[in-house]
Amino acid sequence: MRAARLAALLLVAALPAAAADYTPGRPLESHAGARLDYALKCKGCHGLRGQGTPGHVPRLEGFVGLFTHLPEGRDYLMRVPGVARSVLDDVRLTAVLNWVLETYGREQVAPGFRPFTVAEVAAARLRPLEDRKGLRDRMLAELRAKGLLAPEEDGIGRSPEPRAPGGG
Repeated sequence: MRAARLAALLLVAALPAAAADYTPGRPLESHAGARLDYALKCKGCHGLRGQGTPGHVPRLEGFVGLFTHLPEGRDYLMRVPGVARSVLDDVRLTAVLNWVLETYGREQVAPGFRPFTVAEVAAARLRPLEDRKGLRDRMLAELRAKGLLAPEEDGIGRSPEPRAPGGG
């Protein structure tokens, strides 16, 4: 038992600092409130640092705030399937949406953007997006036309994994 515990400790100590969300010499980060809800419900796909999964899941870091520059962007952020179908209640989900914009999109958020309210999130999530990809593609084109997004940028990027032709 003691040897197994020691082996487990050595394994954890050998992990890169980013994997443990820890930098030597600094206190462990704590997760509470919206950050904890994000860590438990969103980071599996979007990553703890909002980096997404290249080729599969959009990054949030340095990207999500761009949607606030478009009239339909606010609605889009509340109605994407992962948000609209979240198991979090409306109060906690609203806190996560506002935390995500503050944490990962602060530099890109449109001037005058108002934080999400519980009432609007509750109403919006009753209508999950039907054509998420089509709307996202149209909004990306609009962001490019406004000069807010580079022509090749889509927030998803290319997967580093080789893909079979016609595969996902």
